[in-house]
Amino acid sequence: MKLRVKVAKTAGFCMGVRRAMDILLDAANEKNDDGRVYTDGPLIHNPQVLEYLEKRGIQVVKGQTELSKSTVVIRAHGITPARRKEIEETGAKVCDATCPHVMRVQSIIKKYAAQGFSTVIVGDKGHAEVVGLLGYAEGKGHVVQELDEIEQLPPMDKVCIVAQTTQDRHMFKEAIERLKKRYAQCESFETICSSTYKRQDEIVSLSKSVDAMIVVGGRGSANTTRLVKICEAQGTPTFHVETDTELDLTRLKDFDTVGVTAGASTPNWMIKRVVEKVHAYKVSRYGKILFGIKGVASFFIRSCIYAGLGAASLSYASATLIGIQPRISFCLIAALFIFSMQVLNHFANKEAVAINEPLKAKFYERKQTLFVGLGIAGAVTSFVIGYLLCRSIFLCIFLASLFGIFYRLEIIPKSVSRIIRYRSLEQIPGSKEIFYGIAWSVSTALIPFLGTAKILTPALVVAFGVTFSLAFVRAVVLDIRDIQGDRILGKETIPIALGKERTKIILTIITALTAVLLAISPLLGWTTSLGYYLLPCVAYAFGYQYLFQKRIVSEALMLETIADFNFILAGIIVFIWKSSHF
Repeated sequence: MKLRVKVAKTAGFCMGVRRAMDILLDAANEKNDDGRVYTDGPLIHNPQVLEYLEKRGIQVVKGQTELSKSTVVIRAHGITPARRKEIEETGAKVCDATCPHVMRVQSIIKKYAAQGFSTVIVGDKGHAEVVGLLGYAEGKGHVVQELDEIEQLPPMDKVCIVAQTTQDRHMFKEAIERLKKRYAQCESFETICSSTYKRQDEIVSLSKSVDAMIVVGGRGSANTTRLVKICEAQGTPTFHVETDTELDLTRLKDFDTVGVTAGASTPNWMIKRVVEKVHAYKVSRYGKILFGIKGVASFFIRSCIYAGLGAASLSYASATLIGIQPRISFCLIAALFIFSMQVLNHFANKEAVAINEPLKAKFYERKQTLFVGLGIAGAVTSFVIGYLLCRSIFLCIFLASLFGIFYRLEIIPKSVSRIIRYRSLEQIPGSKEIFYGIAWSVSTALIPFLGTAKILTPALVVAFGVTFSLAFVRAVVLDIRDIQGDRILGKETIPIALGKERTKIILTIITALTAVLLAISPLLGWTTSLGYYLLPCVAYAFGYQYLFQKRIVSEALMLETIADFNFILAGIIVFIWKSSHF
């Protein structure tokens, strides 16, 4: 059998880190040319994420950095009041990304310090959060990292006890008990954040149900290191890795089930890489047949042949909906155009694919020459077939391809960038999903229409609208999945521009409107009864949106497989409808 993997539901960015990342990236998007964006200390303890941020020009404040025209983002750990005043005096704009849980601890310490209380912080000495909290204690703060250190604390009349927000809960409870035995007047507060509770409780349970644990996260991350200790405390063999490249798979050979978790500052794509690497390992002779079938299916989907087949199927359905006799040439043009568009798009977005779909990135990296050649050949062949059919089809394909080339070019001069923010079409929020939908509509609905030389009919509008909606929904769902990596790279997708929840509402509205369009088109005489028969495709789109939102289906390859099958389903339905009517 293949090595089984259990992934912790709480693995990845916590609320505070995600919020800090959003604030930082929003500041980076809004900055003008006069200033830069800095973070006061590393935003999170993850070297790989920091590397991507540096590529976007976001740097850490160092030494005597000139900040007068810059924006400084206070990281989730928070800072001391003195440090904040120091930054403000430079003239920099301050964006506070301190985690709300940390803010609560700061306010507690500040309140009780004003009443003469000394503060004891149970946490890691030297950790950024702890250093920031000490700044609110008015010089009467003490840090306890180990329980034995409690006996070394000086005499204190009144003690306020708090914990670093990512501290181990059991250790904190024990610390409170010991401090209350030593000091007569103590006020203790539960300051460990709820996500830390859930993460730690889940790790304890998961560690007991697997043969080994893999913890993904930076070695400088205190909460990641703490997760490693919790796993080891359960007696479970534990491996701490920063990236998938550090994972030695031979050390897993004696295990059947492995659990994977990650620290609060570990991005989803790094967890994906580790999980996918483990998934691909250790196939015995009993699992080779199943693994081989999955390998063939993976090749079929990752190579975009599956998408091309979906385009051919949707072209067949669109032609029939319009009232045109479907032709192999129309289906072939759609298949070749969509295939070449998606293949070449992978190479144009190498960095995004590497983050969001690491296995697909490796797949294309190994076969780069082959697929670049196939992508170009597919585009050229679609030109030739279009030219042989009629000039209008050739011109349509040519213009669509030309548009794709200019999509990423910065055609707006930098000198007018203050007036016009976006220098290329790619930078316009939502343009990716909209143009993706248009490309599918043009290749699967417009081209069959142009090949028949008929006058404009309402059926064409219906077909164009349905094909656009199905492709648009598919593109947006996948972008919701990739939102974390896209934000770090500075992409302007619809989920990033509007937020996940608003985007989900919009998808629901678009899907519902598509259903209404198909339902009324036969009643108004715009299409035949085929409009009714295509309603299951709309229901299917609702279905995979629901599965994704409930995290029933979230794995990259599976989600893409299910979403793209909707195009094939349309062709199957039309084939059955035609067979029953003729």
